[in-house]
Amino acid sequence: MMVTEGSEYYFDPIGLFVESGETVTFEIQSGSHSATAYKKGTSSASVTRIPEGAETFNSKTLSERGATYEHTFESSGTYDYFCIPHKALGMVGRIVVGKPGGPAEEKMPPDGEVPDSQVIVDQGSVSYSDFTG
Repeated sequence: MMVTEGSEYYFDPIGLFVESGETVTFEIQSGSHSATAYKKGTSSASVTRIPEGAETFNSKTLSERGATYEHTFESSGTYDYFCIPHKALGMVGRIVVGKPGGPAEEKMPPDGEVPDSQVIVDQGSVSYSDFTG
């Protein structure tokens, strides 16, 4: 879910584990948002935080409640992503596919904090309300 709640803008869950080949659906619960991979040159991303050789993704901004965007994750590793209009406000998320790995493991995203990849793997998902980053 992509959510606007008062002055908070977030993905819920903020951390998600999936196996290679699984499709993730991003859905607008409220507000206008995007799900955009940190791949240098994709939208306003100045760094790459997805596995080498992985397919990038960018829903562009969706505004209608219930609007969805789907992406199938084929390459194992850690994917950090952001919301185009709310990146500067810390709206970021993390998906671990198969097992942690890649440039996202080096440090936190430049625009916010996400759960540790191993916590995501261990729990399967980390809700925004449970994350204390």
